[in-house]
Amino acid sequence: MILYDQSIKKGAKILVQQCGRVTKKDKVLIIVDDQTKLIGELLSENVLSITKDTKLIISKNVNQHGFEPEKEIAELMKGSDIIFGLTTNSIVHTKARKEASLGGARYLSLPDYSFEQLASPALDANFVEQAEIAHKIKKILDKGEIVKIKTDKGTDLNLLIKGRNANFCPGFCALPGMLGSPPDIETNVAPIENKSNGVLIVDGSIPCKELGLIKKDIKVIIKNGSIEDMICDGSQAELLKNIFARQNNLKTKILAEFGIGLNPKAKLCGRMLEDEGCLGTIHFGFGSNSTIGGLNEVSFHLDFVIKRATVLIDDFLLIKDGDLLIS
Repeated sequence: MILYDQSIKKGAKILVQQCGRVTKKDKVLIIVDDQTKLIGELLSENVLSITKDTKLIISKNVNQHGFEPEKEIAELMKGSDIIFGLTTNSIVHTKARKEASLGGARYLSLPDYSFEQLASPALDANFVEQAEIAHKIKKILDKGEIVKIKTDKGTDLNLLIKGRNANFCPGFCALPGMLGSPPDIETNVAPIENKSNGVLIVDGSIPCKELGLIKKDIKVIIKNGSIEDMICDGSQAELLKNIFARQNNLKTKILAEFGIGLNPKAKLCGRMLEDEGCLGTIHFGFGSNSTIGGLNEVSFHLDFVIKRATVLIDDFLLIKDGDLLIS
């Protein structure tokens, strides 16, 4: 039997009870890979104290964000009430997850989870309280047409969101079909795929194993919705270019998501879910958005996190230099 630190055990309990809202009537599926199996077993122990209808399964197929899980796993997902997606690479932007959610499954997306993440103070956030703010922002984005983003470092980007419904992501799953990614608390929207234009200065993180926290700012030029060029004299820029080059698919370069972090206890650390949910940051996802209200379908999704942005939704000033102006 492995002895875990109290903060790790507390984090596991929060995921199961507060974020997953697991009940004795739930049919629970925990999906892991070889790297996350121990974390899955710890969550399973917590789940089993509530319901015995629990299955832990190892995926060998999810080699990058957006890859579909095995057919066997996809079928199990459709028959579950609550799913803990603990694979190192995210399967949230997949048909399998979308079909499971449409069938009523609650889904906790927990890619690249670690014991360090379980012990993070970010899981101690008041998810219910922040959900009210997340929902207010959803209403603003739902009515909005144009998003304008600027930073002192040179970000100057316009997105068209007219007709797109935003996604309210509070970090917990209270109702059938809900999606959560604790400690990530955010509201996001899928911009019109060919209408984003401008310059993005990435200075926060690109949360994937090759990159993480940004050492030197990366300039990304967006034209007609897609990355036209990436400019930086650091090694991270070359790594980033190589990531996209390996895909050999222009759809991976489409600006697919605009998200606003809302967790006041999260800190930029290079881990996906904490970085995306960090209050004071915004992020842009490139690649797939067909599962969040967009039209771009591709087995790839990569997020760029930036700090201290000013954001206008039409003429409404929502964020000023990283400070959220609603509460």
